[in-house]
Amino acid sequence: MSSKTKTQDYSQTLNLPKTDFPMKGDLPKREPELLKRWRELGIYEAMAERQKGRPSYVLHDGPPYANGHIHIGHALNKTLKDMVVKSRALMGFQTPYVPGWDCHGLPIETALLKELGMSQRGIRNVASFRAQAESFAERFIEIQREEFKRLGILGDWSRPYKTLSRQYEAAVLKAFRLLLRDGYIYRGLKPVYWCISCETALAEAEVEYKDKSSPSIHVSFPIKRGPSELAGAQVMVWTTTPWTLPANRLVALHPELKYVLVEAQTPSGPRRLLLGESRLKPVMEALGAQKYQIHGAWPGKELEFTYERPFGGEGRSAWAEHVSAEDGTGIVHTAPGHGEDDFYLGQRLGVEAYCPVDGAGRFTGQAGALAGKQVFKEGNPAVIESLAGRGWMLAQSQIQHSYPHCWRCKNPVIFRATEQWFLNVGHAGLRQKLLDSISRVKWVPAEGQNRISAMVSGRPDWCLSRQRLWGTPIPMLYCAGCGKAVEDQAVLESIERRVEQEGDSFWFESWGERLSRREWPFLPEKCPGCGAAEYRRETDILDVWMDSGASWLGVLDPLGQTPCELYLEGSDQHRGWFQSSLVLAVALTGRAPYRSVLTHGFVLDEQGRAMHKSLGNVVAPQEVIGKFGADVLRLWVALSDYSDDVRISDKLLEGPTDGYRRVRNTFRYLLGNTSDFDPRAQAVAYEKLPSLERFMLHRLSELQERVLEDYEGFRFRSVARRLIDFCSFDLSAFYLDVLKDRLYTSPRDEPARRAAQTVMAETLVRLLQLSSPILSFTAEEAWGHGPASWGLGQSVFLSDLGKPDPRWRDAELSSLWERALKLRDLVQKALEEARAAKKIGSSLQAKVALRGVEGDWPQINWPEILLVSEFESHPGAGEPTAEVSLSAGRKCPRCWRYQSDIGSSPKNPELCGRCARQLETLSA
Repeated sequence: MSSKTKTQDYSQTLNLPKTDFPMKGDLPKREPELLKRWRELGIYEAMAERQKGRPSYVLHDGPPYANGHIHIGHALNKTLKDMVVKSRALMGFQTPYVPGWDCHGLPIETALLKELGMSQRGIRNVASFRAQAESFAERFIEIQREEFKRLGILGDWSRPYKTLSRQYEAAVLKAFRLLLRDGYIYRGLKPVYWCISCETALAEAEVEYKDKSSPSIHVSFPIKRGPSELAGAQVMVWTTTPWTLPANRLVALHPELKYVLVEAQTPSGPRRLLLGESRLKPVMEALGAQKYQIHGAWPGKELEFTYERPFGGEGRSAWAEHVSAEDGTGIVHTAPGHGEDDFYLGQRLGVEAYCPVDGAGRFTGQAGALAGKQVFKEGNPAVIESLAGRGWMLAQSQIQHSYPHCWRCKNPVIFRATEQWFLNVGHAGLRQKLLDSISRVKWVPAEGQNRISAMVSGRPDWCLSRQRLWGTPIPMLYCAGCGKAVEDQAVLESIERRVEQEGDSFWFESWGERLSRREWPFLPEKCPGCGAAEYRRETDILDVWMDSGASWLGVLDPLGQTPCELYLEGSDQHRGWFQSSLVLAVALTGRAPYRSVLTHGFVLDEQGRAMHKSLGNVVAPQEVIGKFGADVLRLWVALSDYSDDVRISDKLLEGPTDGYRRVRNTFRYLLGNTSDFDPRAQAVAYEKLPSLERFMLHRLSELQERVLEDYEGFRFRSVARRLIDFCSFDLSAFYLDVLKDRLYTSPRDEPARRAAQTVMAETLVRLLQLSSPILSFTAEEAWGHGPASWGLGQSVFLSDLGKPDPRWRDAELSSLWERALKLRDLVQKALEEARAAKKIGSSLQAKVALRGVEGDWPQINWPEILLVSEFESHPGAGEPTAEVSLSAGRKCPRCWRYQSDIGSSPKNPELCGRCARQLETLSA
């Protein structure tokens, strides 16, 4: 071959890929451009218009707090929702998505107070502070709205629902009014979880349990009156909350447990102690008693006595089923003002719920010398010192135990008896109705049903009151004379209407002043009880969980969308939004507001730790997007097992980044090799397609069916894996690899080439549609690079996913090709071994002899799918084997195959016969 021949450039004679779709994603730069295009197109509105008349699928958005920038948990949550909405649209549903924001409550009030550098007690003008809180919430709504859009979330962003809107607040007040009318709501004195840092009552959903170090003390109280055998004895109790002892009123014994009177030699001297028999040994060990002797034993139901209370007065014994022999002394210190079981026992016996502790967690003047002391830091030591000084303290240590904390400020809470508004979960069989409704809902994952059922089974009445300023007011008025609450439905409806017309600011004007019909004409002229004509307003606001729990009433009900198809939030919402929504809906309508509930875990760092600024391990979605792009973050979400907690770090994003790169490169290759193809004029009919192309359509049909099944079952991880694997293995490693010779060297209109392009174009369009719920930006970008002749339309989200031609599914053909692919794997292994042994370089240098293959394979072009230059098949019995040797031919500089007919064409003596004929065709 001459030097001129060696340097001849045949690239101009090849059909090389052509596309403007870049190999490098450069997502941080390109995604904002696509967002701008979506904005110009009005993409959400255009989708809604196209979807009219279709069956609806409504995912109701759980509102995030508008109190800061979004965090990585928000990104996980909103992306999952977006994938649900977009995939259901892909399936032919009408998918309205109205985002919402929770605008009231402690999170926003706390953030604002921090920004203002003040405490709640420093607020002098309530109306002014509430106006600032509203502006604060609106500011972060705007910030979060743009941050959610940047994630590629499509929704009705111009018309979200806000819990601070007039219409929404009116819906919350309507729910309160109807529940009050039907007997579910009452006002009463009960001990509730109380955060002394936030100075407000907390609902069960606002409490989390964390380890806390507390004093563990064994205390004895002198018995005053009782059986003669107990003369001079002391009743013994154990507690980890010494600060509650000033409120002690009773000691509780289990009626069926056995109690003993013990003479014990303790370090402080001899003692006669009454305690549970089953607790005798561990208690004696705790006291350091070397010797002790039992002097009497009784079942609890035979013991009645009084005792000297630790801070004055006389207490008495009582029987209670909640007493346990698992810990303590078997006798329980009971303060009805500081515990739920204690409270109900006190109510049964007519004992007051005495609570000498104020909202800031300090003892009131009722506690005498303890007045002003904070219960944890100062109260516990002072109580212990007082008891020790009187000789009542028998043992003292520190204990690490699980203790309730406020889930907002993370500080320990107390039980404190105060007058609050409650929703009675036991009224009218509501608890059982809730459990029945839960069983009719589909829970994803399924264990969510057991979790929420357990919570509902054991939950106390819902405390609706909050002692804060930023929220929906409890719309109750009280007679200034007798204090009776005004429960007149007409009055409540009037308040509701006024809120709907002008907002709730009127409730907080002239704060503290009395009202009459002169100010509010809808008020009763006179109190029916005492005849007074003036009223005062309730100063508490509603629990923010009632705000958000009424969202189905304020958002879905007016559109006839209750129950909706899906609620989707973090697993903590089993005790939060899922439950509050359920309680209100079942009480008011008799059914759950949702048909299905999907829950996801939390986002942790690479080591499985929760993210905290103090640890320096916070991964912000804004940083991930700025470095990798939103589509990589979306793919990370899709690939995560959201049913459990998920982890994130730059290292853990390497997998999604690699998967993304594979999919993008596949899109690019498909675009590049179909740039000269017009499917409307040049598509090859199915019956004329080669066997390989028909097999690939079979695989494409399978992919679409399985991906849609996975989307329907919320199996996004499976969807992402299927798409990546199809691009990586079915296409890049097989089909597109073996097509290169046909695509590049054949004349443009060669039927086999057009057949390949027919399948490639079909594959590309369906891949873009199927991947669009996950890789929204990239699918849209690639869609925009489709050849103009394809008529794809303005957006992948404005296209319809067509059903595959039934003829594509061909089980017999698939079976044939599956066997062929196994033989291909066998040959590829033999080629690798030959390459390692330096028998060949490229596989195109090889001649392959396949032995032991049964049957005839006329549909298989073996040299093409094996990427070899020569192939022989030798039927025979036994296991198939592949023999690799050097091809006898020379390398063609155009197709790179080793052929024996190089030089057969005088016009192109350096080319193989096939390439020479193709060039002659091109020049004709």
